[in-house]
Amino acid sequence: MNTQQTRFESYIARPQRTRKQQILAILGNREMTARMILKQMKHTDMNFVRPRLTEMVKDGILEICGSAYDRETDRDTVIYRRKR
Repeated sequence: MNTQQTRFESYIARPQRTRKQQILAILGNREMTARMILKQMKHTDMNFVRPRLTEMVKDGILEICGSAYDRETDRDTVIYRRKR
């Protein structure tokens, strides 16, 4: 078996969830910032989650419920939760 075959098998075996589904699974019933969600997804680029969060707020899936101080950026950031 070569590396191409094993890569393909790994790709087929992985769960096929969209990024929005992943975000909802991580959020659950909690309130989290984009950075908290990003860290749970084990990524480092904020552009991995922020556009999806914005879309989900516009679609009425999530809502902004407050703000929190982010030490990494030295700014206030938005807290998200599922819309009730």
